[in-house]
Amino acid sequence: MTTSTATATADRPPQEQHKETDTQEGPLQRIRLRFPLAVYICKRFVISLFLVFGVTLVTFVLTNLVPANPVNAILGEQEANDPEAVARMEAKLGLDKPLWEQYWLYLVRLVHGDLGTSFLTKQPVMDDLKRVLPATLELGGFVFIITILLGVLLGLYSALKHRKFADQLLRVLSLGGVSVPTFWLGALAYYWLFYELGLFPGSGRLDSRLTPPPMVTGMYTIDSLIAGDFTTFGNAVWHLCLPALVLATACLSSLMRFVRSSVLESMNQDYVLAAKAKGLPAHKVVFGYILRGAAVPILNRTGLLFAGLITGSVLTESIFAWNGLGQYAFKATMALDLNGILGVGIVIGVIYIFVNFIVDIITGLVDQRVSLQ
Repeated sequence: MTTSTATATADRPPQEQHKETDTQEGPLQRIRLRFPLAVYICKRFVISLFLVFGVTLVTFVLTNLVPANPVNAILGEQEANDPEAVARMEAKLGLDKPLWEQYWLYLVRLVHGDLGTSFLTKQPVMDDLKRVLPATLELGGFVFIITILLGVLLGLYSALKHRKFADQLLRVLSLGGVSVPTFWLGALAYYWLFYELGLFPGSGRLDSRLTPPPMVTGMYTIDSLIAGDFTTFGNAVWHLCLPALVLATACLSSLMRFVRSSVLESMNQDYVLAAKAKGLPAHKVVFGYILRGAAVPILNRTGLLFAGLITGSVLTESIFAWNGLGQYAFKATMALDLNGILGVGIVIGVIYIFVNFIVDIITGLVDQRVSLQ
């Protein structure tokens, strides 16, 4: 009986078999099969929400585990010896409550966009972050564009010249770039290129004689272009060059080495060898097969690179007095500004999660196998 049923099913046209399979599957399964990319994006979005919650929890717990007492830093040495003054300040800051209650109240405020008040600046942390984040985005975006353009091209060229002089030279230079400490390179660039040679300005985002353009995005280069002030635009780009050179050195070297290894791996794939055997032009093989095959890992790497540029420029911003997120985080840490530290930690976590979410979507668009899996 079972054999005859299976034989009858096998004898049916494929269309009828497919319809029968659809009726046997649940509605969620049919949606997943018909719209794999949309389901993939929704899954990644839900996962990102849980990750944001995890970032707030981990950041809050780790910040409160710091052995130093922020109340002493706020009151000063004399008032910190007064138990009543300490008790009043702890009650004012909510530090006298249990840790779980502090976290719950923090989450409630966070949902309403309130990150608390900075002990250091006496301003809302959200306002401080709105003020300093555009400077870091401007610097990181400038470095990111340079790194992507040069890193991909040099990495691709190095792979195509495998084991030749150009490849060996680029490998040595990239190894030196990733080996040099950022703080040492920043100090060296500041001394020689600014102090000794005077090729670049030493610190700040603009010359003191210039006033910032009307604020639209907070990025001086973009805002000056919107205002049509090309003098301020040129000066803002000039101030960007030296810190961008320091940041780009390590990032460019790292990306170039990664692109080289990814391209070399892609060059040995069967579809590339088949394309060469067909006699296709070299540029079609390189851009249509080799680089396309290496696109997904390179895309993932560039996403992490951008997030790292935004969140990892503390030393560079401190050396060049770049009033961005990194310098704000450094000052908040030195002053034991818990609200400021929490705000920076959450912003950094959200940036990483958001960048990874965007990279996942682009990866799903570029490689449909990811969304199907």
